[in-house]
Amino acid sequence: MECNICMKQKFSSLVILFTTIALFSQELLAQPKFSEGYEAAHSGNYKKAVTIWRPLAEKGDAAAQYTIGWMYESGQGVKKDLKKALYWYLKSAKQEYKAAQYVLATLYEKGSGVEQDSSTALSYYILAAEQGDATSQYQAANYYQYGIGTQKDNKQSIFWYQKAAELGHVNAQIDLGKIYQSGETLEIDYKKAVYWYQAAANQDNPIAQYQLAYMYENGLGVEQNYTKAIELYNQSANNNYSQAAYKLGQIFESGGAGEIDYKKAIAWYRRAALKGNTDAQFQLGHLSEVGSGTQKSIQRAIDWYTQASRRDHAESYYLLAKIYENGTTEYDHNISPNLQKAFKNYQYASELNYPLAHAKLAYFYENGIFTKVDKEAAIALYQKSLQKWAKKRLIKLVTHERCLNKATTRLFSVQISCANRALLRDKIKREQVKVISEDDESFADTYFTAAMTKGSSELTIRYTEDNEFSQATYTFVGRNNPALIITVKNKLIDTYGQPTYSQGNQLEGEASFQWVLKDNIILRAYRMWPDTTTFVEYTQAEHVQ
Repeated sequence: MECNICMKQKFSSLVILFTTIALFSQELLAQPKFSEGYEAAHSGNYKKAVTIWRPLAEKGDAAAQYTIGWMYESGQGVKKDLKKALYWYLKSAKQEYKAAQYVLATLYEKGSGVEQDSSTALSYYILAAEQGDATSQYQAANYYQYGIGTQKDNKQSIFWYQKAAELGHVNAQIDLGKIYQSGETLEIDYKKAVYWYQAAANQDNPIAQYQLAYMYENGLGVEQNYTKAIELYNQSANNNYSQAAYKLGQIFESGGAGEIDYKKAIAWYRRAALKGNTDAQFQLGHLSEVGSGTQKSIQRAIDWYTQASRRDHAESYYLLAKIYENGTTEYDHNISPNLQKAFKNYQYASELNYPLAHAKLAYFYENGIFTKVDKEAAIALYQKSLQKWAKKRLIKLVTHERCLNKATTRLFSVQISCANRALLRDKIKREQVKVISEDDESFADTYFTAAMTKGSSELTIRYTEDNEFSQATYTFVGRNNPALIITVKNKLIDTYGQPTYSQGNQLEGEASFQWVLKDNIILRAYRMWPDTTTFVEYTQAEHVQ
């Protein structure tokens, strides 16, 4: 197996050498000595080729210097030695041999045998480009367009794209077409875009065929011609360009070709999907999920969404998460909820910056659903979210976090000024307090507290319409005990200090004591009369009557 790989690598290297010689040195093949070395290398006798070419290289033959450099770079006929390869490439390049200039550019570009240096790479690309090498012209154009090894220079970029395109470099033709179509660096000129797309399409390039089809479909630079567009999309798809197959699927699904034809749409989507096109995989998942043009199947939908997600299709991750979060009920074979999978898929979708996923993931972090509660992470994700409900959650969560920073008054270890019904119910349940009444239709819950708070009989907790804490009231039954309020007051003083306000006679009649606590909870102890039952009441300041 390893030998087969070696043979393939050697064959690939030879193809590069012979192709390069054919492109750059046609006249040299007519020279007897050089041609003799070429024939030796072509037959696999690399040592003989080196023996023939080395004297020529030492005498200053640029082509021979280049080929000897290649022999040292690839290790054919000599021991592989990148330093010697570089030595001979430099000799050849100094004599303006464009093949050597091009190879040196690639070595500096990759940092192969030399320190990576984009600026030097560009300088060699330009040397070869100025001698009419289309590939080097194209590379120089890229460097100037993206500011690699130099400052961005749109004028120079267009200049070299134009040169390469005129020499038939297909990628330069396509890129030049895109530049004229987009108007990013030149004024939009759809006719010129069509011209260059057509030039590349004439070379049977599938991307160019696709781009040209788009121009005909939308009437850009040419008269709108839907038939021509479909013909070109077909050519592109038949040249194995998956995006064209996906586009044809869209056309047949939407009825753009005349009538809706799900059979053809699915056939094209499938063709694109099997080539790894994630948009097509996603669409097949969607059609399977809703049952359009195919049997409704959540399992098949999951299979297609999963394939797309493995190639980082963000929306597929999101829809998988929704399916696993809620489960399904309307299919022949349904999926049970799986919150762990839901969390993971929301996480992946959010990492790929899918907008709707941020809020769902935030909710999982906020509530500790198959992860630890992480309010900071929840807040950060809600801040990135667009949904109205997420913005409301963000306001509530930020407000709650600020509240926790200053809240001091606790019941059942809960900071009550920041508490809601669900939290208090959970804490009370853990304390094993007996429930008298918990009714979601009511604004109050009541508990029997004699076993945990000496002298008390019950606790009533009241909530707002939004189930936020409003008031908690302990009841201490008096049974004609006027001194009960003094006992209760003194216990409260031990915890909260002296009351800020008092009213009435402690021993007779109605009486009350009030504290304004640090977090603005209003604490009030008061007695009824003649019944001496005493109440201790914690109230959110904004709910005090």
